[in-house]
Amino acid sequence: MSIDAPKTVEEWAQYISTLHGETLWAKGVAANTLQFVMALQEEGSTPSDITDVLILFGLQFEKDDQASPRDMPGQYLSYPDLLDSVEKNDAS
Repeated sequence: MSIDAPKTVEEWAQYISTLHGETLWAKGVAANTLQFVMALQEEGSTPSDITDVLILFGLQFEKDDQASPRDMPGQYLSYPDLLDSVEKNDAS
């Protein structure tokens, strides 16, 4: 397992859990782009894996007591909307 170059969802989870403050913000913004998603696809990640990685970023913002980035240029999705959909599915 490598958090220097995460490939699996588990490696991403370990890596993301180490991010806090400004570093989390910068990495979370960069992860929420089409370029990042396409890079994960090229590395062989499934759509489900990619969604899981983005959910992990959203959850880390909550754990770090930060508001998720909103309305950023080039944003792939809304972290708050993604987390809301996960919570609704968990409640079902």
